[in-house]
Amino acid sequence: MMYSELQQILINESVTSLYQPIIDKYTGDIFAYEALSRGPSNSVLHSPIQLFEQAHQHNLLNEVEKLCRQQAIKGYVKQQLPGKLFINISPEALVHDNHQKGKTLELLKTLGLSTSQIVIELTEQYPGTDEKITLNALKYYQEMGFAIALDDLGAGYSSLRLWSQVKPEFVKIDRHFIENIDADATKQEFVRSFVEIAQSMQCKVIAEGIETEAEFEYLCKLKIDYLQGYYFSRPQAVPPTAIRLNRSNRAIIDKTDINARCLAVHSVHVADTENTEAVVQLFQNRPNINSIAVLNGKNITGIVYRAALLGLFSKPFGRDLYSKAPVKNVMERKPLMVDADLSIEQVSRLVTSRARYHQEDDFVISKNNIFIGIGHVVDLLRQITELQIKQARHANPLTQLPGLVPINDCMDKLIAKQVPFVVTHFDIDHFKPFNDVYGFAKGDEIILALGQSLQKYALDALDTVGHIGGDDFIVLWCSVDWQERVNRIVENFSNIVSDLYLAEHKTAGGFNCKDRYNCDRFVPLTTISVAALEIATPIVTNAFEISSYLSPLKHAAKQWQGHSLALNTAEEVCSMGMTQQNLSYSAQPAIS
Repeated sequence: MMYSELQQILINESVTSLYQPIIDKYTGDIFAYEALSRGPSNSVLHSPIQLFEQAHQHNLLNEVEKLCRQQAIKGYVKQQLPGKLFINISPEALVHDNHQKGKTLELLKTLGLSTSQIVIELTEQYPGTDEKITLNALKYYQEMGFAIALDDLGAGYSSLRLWSQVKPEFVKIDRHFIENIDADATKQEFVRSFVEIAQSMQCKVIAEGIETEAEFEYLCKLKIDYLQGYYFSRPQAVPPTAIRLNRSNRAIIDKTDINARCLAVHSVHVADTENTEAVVQLFQNRPNINSIAVLNGKNITGIVYRAALLGLFSKPFGRDLYSKAPVKNVMERKPLMVDADLSIEQVSRLVTSRARYHQEDDFVISKNNIFIGIGHVVDLLRQITELQIKQARHANPLTQLPGLVPINDCMDKLIAKQVPFVVTHFDIDHFKPFNDVYGFAKGDEIILALGQSLQKYALDALDTVGHIGGDDFIVLWCSVDWQERVNRIVENFSNIVSDLYLAEHKTAGGFNCKDRYNCDRFVPLTTISVAALEIATPIVTNAFEISSYLSPLKHAAKQWQGHSLALNTAEEVCSMGMTQQNLSYSAQPAIS
């Protein structure tokens, strides 16, 4: 019965393709779609699990997967979806005797697509029995220009082994490691390890199965490139072509005011109906220009490169063939386009992520698809290098976190843009006695423990962490749940530091040592004093004023034993008001 049902599906081509967006974490744009297949709605094989399970049992897996790929690609073209298309294929289908090489490439040529637009995603639902053949098949796809993605990374040993052998362009971290990652330290360490390995292999990481805001926020802190899951969009037959992420203040926190708009070197453009001969003449008249934007009205339709155009004209009969043709016939239809308001760090990420498939020297700068200018990659690299040198100059040598100068610059930017934020100063209590008794090396470990805890729970997209000297740290919070994050920072710090003490000191809750007057005194275990200042009014005008307002709060926090927080607003400090809280942080401290 199931065999005949499968045969009818193949004959009638009655599978439906759904598409789920894959989001670029750094820009919020849709980078690609994963195609997911369903059987007929009125069939017991509607579920993909049933469909592929029965196809596998009846030796029709290769045929069913081929049909699914065909329908997915056709739907992608018909809807003119932006970005790449991820299509699934199982190892068993790759090694099957009936698997015909070149059919996907043939279909792409028929539909006018290039292999650079398609990513072959290898799933492990039915692992292949012959690993060598699987490897050869994947390398065959790579040689044809397809990118490879490995699905369900970490779900099994074979996926990790394939990763090292295939060197895919993308890896997708298994949903198991993403679920509740914000609250699971073990999963966090696994994912951090995957990301570090991927970076060393120049492989892009996709976190799939994101369903909650907490998971999304935590993943934004990691160097993961792309995000996918129900939190953004469920798989749909007609998917969204744009996703709005909550990216408030992201550009403001960037470490520089230089954005893509500043990188524009010229704004020369032509209409897409202009004949190619005229564009060649324009290049000859402007020898310093390497590319020209092509517009339809005010909208950008492509870019034409000097080298590519002159290369066409240098071919036999090239001038005769192309000189009278409109420039839209020879332009690059999918140039690298960047939003004018993106920071140069964000532009750099876009350029480097695209460089694997395109070697461009120029990019188009636009706002709402309205042309602004052409930027040079070499200028971008120069700006990034200068920024890195500047950051290194002001970074703390122990933690490599930004020092006082960049932190003050960031505060001044937030004030100028009238963005509400909270300044928190973290100071390690009883640090000097610990340093005296345990030595400088252990003292550095305590400082590093606080720096790591701050970085772990501050949100990269919104918050800024700085190390302004010694055991003093600053965090600028734009996260609305900053108090909860402070709780977790203190808990994490306490857990790390506890292991640095001798057992007898931990049992006693401290140790005896000489103070500055050479008198014996008992020193409790290390805790943290936090001074927090809410900046929500135009009372403060610069970072210097913030520093002066923080001083009494730092003094107040130090008056309490144990972990403590002194919280106020700039307005209350000005009127000499002050609130203090003494918190244990052992359970769920209440911060009002």
